[in-house]
Amino acid sequence: MKLQTLQALIFIEEVGSLRAAAQLLHQSQPALSAAIQQLEEELKAPLLVRTKRGVTLTPFGQAFMKHARLIVSESRRAHEEISQLRGDWEGHITFAASPAVALGALPHALASFSHEYPGVTVNVRDGLYPAVSPQLRDGTLDFALTAAHKHDLDADLEAQALLVSNVVIVAQSQHPLARATRLAELQDCRWAFSSAPRGPGAIIRDAFARHGLPEPKLGLVCESFLALPGIVAHSDLMTTMPRTLFLRNAFKDQLCSVPIEDELPSPTIYVLRRHDVSLTPAAAGLIRWIQHHTLNHHLSVAA
Repeated sequence: MKLQTLQALIFIEEVGSLRAAAQLLHQSQPALSAAIQQLEEELKAPLLVRTKRGVTLTPFGQAFMKHARLIVSESRRAHEEISQLRGDWEGHITFAASPAVALGALPHALASFSHEYPGVTVNVRDGLYPAVSPQLRDGTLDFALTAAHKHDLDADLEAQALLVSNVVIVAQSQHPLARATRLAELQDCRWAFSSAPRGPGAIIRDAFARHGLPEPKLGLVCESFLALPGIVAHSDLMTTMPRTLFLRNAFKDQLCSVPIEDELPSPTIYVLRRHDVSLTPAAAGLIRWIQHHTLNHHLSVAA
């Protein structure tokens, strides 16, 4: 089982084409096809279905992919860790961040990190728990900065508290209930969740339950922090979002924070990662910068 073939399989899944995957690997298409065939013979199962429109994974291929991704990511981490321990500060870090961090301390943390480790490439993605869980498990993400209910975390994930997020209820400024002061007034509203109902983007469910109200009416799930403010600004939907996102979005003039007096949950943002996978020294260094600037940011806000 060759590492290059596993990487090729990942590329094939991403681009849906043997030819495009071969180009990414600087291989000929016949050579790549032969390598995949050899892997299929080794596993005694077909991994790909070839059609006129491209290539898709068989059920065997889909089951194998989580192993392929983990093997490739762990190999990369192992090489980068040893290289960084030797003093060669190069490599890659990929992580997901919630808007509470991305719009607060993260830009300063990344600037400090890049100054200290200019040879390390950083890839930042949007993401909340539980949507980030598969990517943490297969090694696509080194870690995630996301709100979560710690008691509800999957057993294979480790959570380190980073900050407590201030959440507000948001609606378009002309919404009939834009000046509501009690959650009970919002029972008939439709809601936009920014994560699956189990995740922090559905925190209004916790608020309703805490005040003895029926389940809020789900109108839309939008896991794009960029799209959510615009969607709410042009609809009758209500949503919850970190105050930092409410204050720093392109549609702020068309939105309002609903002045609810009932207490709302204040979710904790965690540094989330697999407990059985060690971070590279560079990834650990980036987390330290994030923690440092998060503390400084909140001290400056408090002052």
